Amino acid sequence: TSSTYSELHPSVLSLIKKTIETCKQFGVKTSICGEGPTNLPELVEKLVEFGISSISVDLDAVERVRTAVLRTERRMLLERVRKGANQV
Repeated sequence: TSSTYSELHPSVLSLIKKTIETCKQFGVKTSICGEGPTNLPELVEKLVEFGISSISVDLDAVERVRTAVLRTERRMLLERVRKGANQV
């Protein structure tokens, strides 16, 4: 049942990350759908950080998930810019 596991458990996130990394290594696009990304903005953030190709959600969650993706991508971009500026 859903009460016996969490999509945000470090072990689950580690497996998802490894799967995405392996797929990217071999040129395979990765996608996820289901309740996790729909209900957990923290999961969306991790998926974007891991480099997932796409996230499928229910129509009523599209704007919420799109906002979470945009926020995460902006943060990641700013971190890269700051890191680059500190290396100069």
